[in-house]
Amino acid sequence: MAHSFIQSFDSEYEAFKAYAEDYPDDCTLLIDTYDTLGSGIQNAIKVFNEVLLPMGYRPKAVRLDSGDLSYLSKKIRVILDEAGFEDCKICGTNSLDEYVISSILDEGAKIDLFGVGEKLITAQSDPVFGGVYKLCAIEKDGKIIPKIKISNNTIKITNPGFKKVYRFYDKNTNKALADVITLNDEKIPESSYTIFDPTNTWKKKTLKNYTVRPLQELIFDNGNLVYNSPDLKTIANTAKQELNSLWNEVRRIKNPHKYYVDLSQKLWDLKNELLEKKM
Repeated sequence: MAHSFIQSFDSEYEAFKAYAEDYPDDCTLLIDTYDTLGSGIQNAIKVFNEVLLPMGYRPKAVRLDSGDLSYLSKKIRVILDEAGFEDCKICGTNSLDEYVISSILDEGAKIDLFGVGEKLITAQSDPVFGGVYKLCAIEKDGKIIPKIKISNNTIKITNPGFKKVYRFYDKNTNKALADVITLNDEKIPESSYTIFDPTNTWKKKTLKNYTVRPLQELIFDNGNLVYNSPDLKTIANTAKQELNSLWNEVRRIKNPHKYYVDLSQKLWDLKNELLEKKM
């Protein structure tokens, strides 16, 4: 529902009524075109009672797109609950990004879902995503020959070879501990594994009591699709599960704790061997 839709009617109530009649099973009303508390929520409740309930439907949500979303949502929640619409959700929009949403939630806002548009598709906080193809190996006569790209900027020095990526999880908490990039033929031991910072190599940690799984799955083999893609709901649930496996300290928006992605000893040795040859 757009503000222009509401403005095209003689009154806010008529706009809400027309929308509810056309979309009774998914009715979400935008209540801030004129006066959120003075008329918007009142007209919405009137339409819920006079149009939706007699048709056998319940409202899905009301949407706030301006003003103090935290303050308004608290007021709206009370009004909806008192009117018998405890199940009606409150949606917040209006140029939202992760910082604004985090602040709103910290203030105890009664918003159930957020609509994020322009700040999602324009990536204003970091407008360029550096994704550059780099050759790490070639296959010749059935053998994998590792290759490396060298730069004065250490972050641009590539990791050579045909590789795998593994994630370690704590057995007690199921929280992710670290990722390790290895060469393709390496096996992760079951009892203990020592990880280290590939730049500051003296920073080491021995992991124990863990489970480990490879993060890569084979999609195409010799040009043939060998992967059964799950449905969107399964993908969403998997993404949520993986996100929840990260510690809160890693997930926080400001000053997050570093999540470690290390190189195996074998891969680190290969990298340094190729660096020495190129020097």
